[in-house]
Amino acid sequence: MKNLITFSIITVTYNAQNELQKTINSIQEQNYKFFSHIIKDGFSKDLTNKIDFTKYKNTEFHISSDKGVYDAMNQAFKFAQNEYIIFLNAGDVFFSKNSLKILAENIKQNPNFNLYSGGTVQININKEKIERIIGIGKLYKYLPLAQLPHPSLVIKKSILSRLKKPFDSKLKIASDYKQQLILRKQKLWKTFYLNQIISIMPIGGISTLNNKSVLNGYKETFFLSLKIYKFLAPYILFIKIILNFYSKAKVFIFKNLMIKFENFL
Repeated sequence: MKNLITFSIITVTYNAQNELQKTINSIQEQNYKFFSHIIKDGFSKDLTNKIDFTKYKNTEFHISSDKGVYDAMNQAFKFAQNEYIIFLNAGDVFFSKNSLKILAENIKQNPNFNLYSGGTVQININKEKIERIIGIGKLYKYLPLAQLPHPSLVIKKSILSRLKKPFDSKLKIASDYKQQLILRKQKLWKTFYLNQIISIMPIGGISTLNNKSVLNGYKETFFLSLKIYKFLAPYILFIKIILNFYSKAKVFIFKNLMIKFENFL
């Protein structure tokens, strides 16, 4: 069909069977069905390979060794056939059954952009608490070089393919931000901002595991931005810290937001 918006949703996983199942269910429940779901596993030692992936529509499962999450993302990207790419890792879910439909409608109405960005709700499952609302608000839209949440960021494959690799696999935490900075540096950053929540991301990933990992993320961000933007590195680190507080403050604005925490147990 001409002008049909099709997505490649990439999920990388390792020893996260239960989290992966939640992500699969969220994608399968989408009302918009023009997608392929690419799952890349790094030889998990749990029961991930016992999941019957054949019963899920538009889903493919790949297993291979990798050097970490960003190397796994690079490998999975090679299997993507559709033009619009979303990285939704194991445990991340779409906010509603209409999330893909909302994205598709916005892309169709605004076709001349390279990226489309919505909001991500970061939650603490154990405390049944919303920690942050990321990607929503004027600071994300207007603050130069602001980092956007990758679970709610759609990137054209034709744009991402212009990078040597989508992600720097040598980094442990901030490679998604490095990708966004490089796209800006290469003048490929033409982003449409949706003022809508697209995804939910439980706290506990490598960048949010504990205070030490958060500090390591800041450190990694500073040194990678130093290489790309040189004297702007302190500013980039500063806005990352500012946006951390800004996204926490946004929780009070979205205080009536309902999250079914029982779905994540």
